[in-house]
Amino acid sequence: MKINPQSFFNFCASHAPLLRALSERGGEVSEMEAMRLIRAHPSSAEELPETAWRRLRELQILILTEPGSDLFFMADPVSRLLNYLFNEANPATPEMIRGFVMSLETTGKQLARALDEEDVQRVRLAFEEIGEALRRIHAACSETQHTILAEVARYKTERARVSVREKYRRIVHWMERYVEPMIEIVRADGPLRAAFDDTERLLHRAREEALFNDHPALARSLRFLRLVGDHALRVFTQCRKEIQPIYESLRRSSFIAEGAALALEKLQSEGLSKWAGEYIVNVATWRYQNVPGDSAITLALRRVFEHPPEPPPVLELAGEKDDPFALLRLQWLDSLPDLVRADLPVTDLMEWLVSKHPGRNTSDMLAGFSGLLYHREFRAIFNEQDQRSYTTSDGEITGSPLTLTST
Repeated sequence: MKINPQSFFNFCASHAPLLRALSERGGEVSEMEAMRLIRAHPSSAEELPETAWRRLRELQILILTEPGSDLFFMADPVSRLLNYLFNEANPATPEMIRGFVMSLETTGKQLARALDEEDVQRVRLAFEEIGEALRRIHAACSETQHTILAEVARYKTERARVSVREKYRRIVHWMERYVEPMIEIVRADGPLRAAFDDTERLLHRAREEALFNDHPALARSLRFLRLVGDHALRVFTQCRKEIQPIYESLRRSSFIAEGAALALEKLQSEGLSKWAGEYIVNVATWRYQNVPGDSAITLALRRVFEHPPEPPPVLELAGEKDDPFALLRLQWLDSLPDLVRADLPVTDLMEWLVSKHPGRNTSDMLAGFSGLLYHREFRAIFNEQDQRSYTTSDGEITGSPLTLTST
């Protein structure tokens, strides 16, 4: 054990304002600066500032920048914990996401080699590495989204205190450094999707070849794999929707400011006579003649007042007499878990669906089958039997029987 957890968290609980101040300051801190912060943020328990300074070093909250140095910085695990607690985040660069993708691809190659050699231990280790990489990608995408949205909110609140040029540079930085490169990585035909598809294929292969028998963990990983891919694309698409209008608005403002600066420069160098003829817009005067008389005004007002009124529009307030098909289909899908629970265990799930609901089409059958397969209250196991065919109202489904039991 590196340090005592109870002592660490007791100290953090009584010095939360001090830790927040150290985290917000960032960078290197000397003993004198640390003592100033300690005195400015006293703890809830009565203790000397020297005691708090000693405990900061003993608990390794502050560590030396290098051996023999007089400067300290906050340990990275502690800094990340405080960022999580105070809902702060650091954006992940595109290179970091590409690194996670490359790590996932390397782990996939190791998993494929372990499957070819039927090495169960290496398959389990590769499975754990895949789960860790997915969690890191999910966390990195969420932190980047939080940071970009915070930058958009900061732009809106600092509208009067920051120049247009400064705001434009900041928004361009986030747009070109984070949002656009991330979209290229996480889009449907990008490297992230390709790595996820290959990983999903290998996980299915591990289950089919019975080299990884923890089926609930495997099912969770498959669901999380799909969740992370959809989450990453949704996150950066939303970020682009938030930042794109600001980017375009500031881009136009920057062009206007640049044009005004060029015009003023020419005014100073060429003088008013030449500049006015080239840049000032000539506006012709418009003189009113033949003012309308009282009879014309009376006629116009009479036409307005005597205009025949139109009947008010009639609104059809009655709703649809029958429930829409999509709602009925959703209600049927939601009712399947309660219906199948009474017949558990079911040795062939697709046969049960076809027999219980013969009028449903192929799409409904597959949707109901998938919902029950990944339902958290049921355990699904494919039987080691030959594939068979199931007839629906509009087609035929071929697959292996699936046994459904309660968890």
